[in-house]
Amino acid sequence: MSNLAIEIKKLGKLYKLYNYPKDKIFDAFGLNFWKKNYYQEFWALRNLDLKIKKGERVGIIGRNGAGKSTLLKIIIGNVSPTEGEIKVNGNIQALMELGTGFHPEFTGRENIRASLSYQGLSAKEIALKEDEIIDFAELEDFIDQPIKTYSAGMYARLAFSTATAIEPEILIIDEVLGAGDAYFAGKSVERMRKLTEQSGATVLFVSHDLNSVLQLCERIIWIDKGRIRADGNPLEIIKEYSAMVRKEEEIRLRARDLKVLKKHAAALERYEDIYQPLLFHFVTENGKEPIGRSRVYSLTLSSAEGQIGRIDVGHPMDNSLDQPHHLIDTKGFMDWGPACKDKDEMYREYTNLKGKYRHAPFEFSVPKSLLINSRGNLTLEIDMEVTKDTIAIEVYDGSDYKRIQLLSPGSRSIYKIEVPCNIFDVRRDDSEVEEKSVLSTSNSIIDLSTDLESAVTTDEINEYGNKEARIVAVRMLDHEGKEAKVFEIEKPMEVHFQYTSDVELINPVFVFCIYLPDGRCASQWIADENSYGDMKFSNKGTFVFSIKQLFLGKGSYVASAAIFKKSSYIGVEAESYHVLDRSIHFQVVQAINDNVEKGLCVQPFEVRYLNDR
Repeated sequence: MSNLAIEIKKLGKLYKLYNYPKDKIFDAFGLNFWKKNYYQEFWALRNLDLKIKKGERVGIIGRNGAGKSTLLKIIIGNVSPTEGEIKVNGNIQALMELGTGFHPEFTGRENIRASLSYQGLSAKEIALKEDEIIDFAELEDFIDQPIKTYSAGMYARLAFSTATAIEPEILIIDEVLGAGDAYFAGKSVERMRKLTEQSGATVLFVSHDLNSVLQLCERIIWIDKGRIRADGNPLEIIKEYSAMVRKEEEIRLRARDLKVLKKHAAALERYEDIYQPLLFHFVTENGKEPIGRSRVYSLTLSSAEGQIGRIDVGHPMDNSLDQPHHLIDTKGFMDWGPACKDKDEMYREYTNLKGKYRHAPFEFSVPKSLLINSRGNLTLEIDMEVTKDTIAIEVYDGSDYKRIQLLSPGSRSIYKIEVPCNIFDVRRDDSEVEEKSVLSTSNSIIDLSTDLESAVTTDEINEYGNKEARIVAVRMLDHEGKEAKVFEIEKPMEVHFQYTSDVELINPVFVFCIYLPDGRCASQWIADENSYGDMKFSNKGTFVFSIKQLFLGKGSYVASAAIFKKSSYIGVEAESYHVLDRSIHFQVVQAINDNVEKGLCVQPFEVRYLNDR
C-alpha cells in the first residue's frame, strides 16, 4: 500500500477568459465552432509535480492569485484538471470558505447535526460528537441561534470544530482560521497537530499567517504563478518568502517618500504611483507579418541593483494582467502563439497569427524610485531562438516605439540588450499615468518629481526653516548596512543625514522624530553637543544616528528629520535650519521565528531573584 496521501504529476489547469458572456454560453453548447479568437487561454497551474506523504503537516503559502486555491479545489475534486494526473488516498475534509455546507436559517446545533449526518454518522454518534464540538467552539451561548446571526469569527469556530470532530484522513484548511481570533487560532493549530500525531491525518494548511504555518507545519510549499517555487524546510522557505514580501514593501515605502504632500496622501497606495509600466515588443525589421516561428523561453529585466522581474514564457500566468510582468496576447491583435512544451521546457512562438498589429508585446513594471536613482541603463535579457525573420526589439517611450536592437536568425541564444533610461518621457509635474490599452500601446508617462540621489527628497515634501543649512538626503540602513525601509526589532540600524550649509555650523542640533500613524510621537532622537562632544562640522557632510538595538515594536511609522540652530526650550521650538516634516516612511517587523508580540516599545530590562529564606 502506498504511503502517499496525495500524488500529482504534470498537473495543469486551463481557464478560458471569454471576451463576452454570451460566448461562454455558446461554448458550453458547442455553438462557437465557427468563431475564432473569442477567448483567451489562462493557465492557473501548469506542469506541477507534488507528493505528500500520509501524516504530513504541509503548509502552502504564496501571494493572492498564485494558484493555491485552484490546486486545493483540484485535490478536493471540485475542479477537474485540464492535464496531468492526480491520486488522492483517503477521505478529505475541507474548509475552503466560511460556513461551507451550513444553512443560514438553521441554528448552529442544527447545522452540526446536518453536517455529521451527511458524513454518515448515526444519531448516537452525532449526540456524542455534538457536545464536543460545541465545547471546542466555545459557542454555548449562541449555539441555538441561526447561523446568519453569527460573526465571521463564530463561523470559523463552528466550521473548524465540526470539520475536525470526525478525524478525517486528509484535512484541508484554506484561510478559514484567519477570520477567528488569535486565541482560537492557537487552539486550532494545536488540534491539527494532534490529528496528525494521534490519528495519522494529513493536513494541508493554507494561510498568510506565517507564524501559524511555522508552528504547525513540518514542510512548506511556496506556490508562485501556478508553479512550485520552493518546497522543504519551513523556516528557510518562510525566510525566503518574507524577503520577497519585504522587498515589495520596500518599493512601496520608497514610492511613498517620492510623494509626501498631503494632497497626495490618498493616492500613495495606488499601484500606478509605485510602479512605472515599461512596454516592449517583438516586431519584424520591416514591420510586416513574421514568416518564421521564433521561440521565446524567458524575458528578464534587470538594473545595476539586481533583477527587476522575469517572465517565464509559456508558464502559468505569463499573460495575466494581474501580474506585474506579463505578455499581452489578445487574440486577433497580437502574434503570440499559445503556450507550448518541448520536453520539459515551456515557450511561446512569435509567428504570424494574423494579429492586427503584427507584433508580440510584453510589459515589465519598474519601481519609480529605481528609475529616479538609476546610475545606468536597464538590461533586457532574452532567451530565444530566432528563425527566418530579423526581429526588432523596441520599447515604448510614451509617444512611440524606439528600436533598441535587431536579432538575426540563428540557433537558440541568450541576448543581453541595454535599454537606455534617457529615452523615456520624464515629466516633472503631477500628471497621472495614463490608462493603457492592451490592444495596442500604452501611454507611459514617468511621473518623477526629482533627480536627487536619495529616496527621500526635498522637492515635494512638507518642509520649513531658513535653509541656511539644508538636508540633502536621509538614508536608513539596516543591520546588514544596506539602504532599507523595513527593519527588524532589536537589530542595529543607522539613519544618515546628508547635509550642506551656507553658514558655519556651531553645535547644531540634529533630530529624528518617529511618529505612529495616529500622530503620536513614538520616539525622538536628539543629538546636540552633549551627544557628539567637540565634533567639528564642515559646510558639507553626513551626520549619522547609530542604533545598536531597535526597540520600536512591529508596525508602520513616519518620521521627521531636522537640523536646528540650538536645542528647543519647553514648549518653544528653536529656530530651524531645515525640517522635513513627517516625510520618511518605514516599517518595523519581528524576526521570522519570533512569534511573541512585543508591543509598541521593546523595553529592555534586567532581572534579579530574592530568596525569602
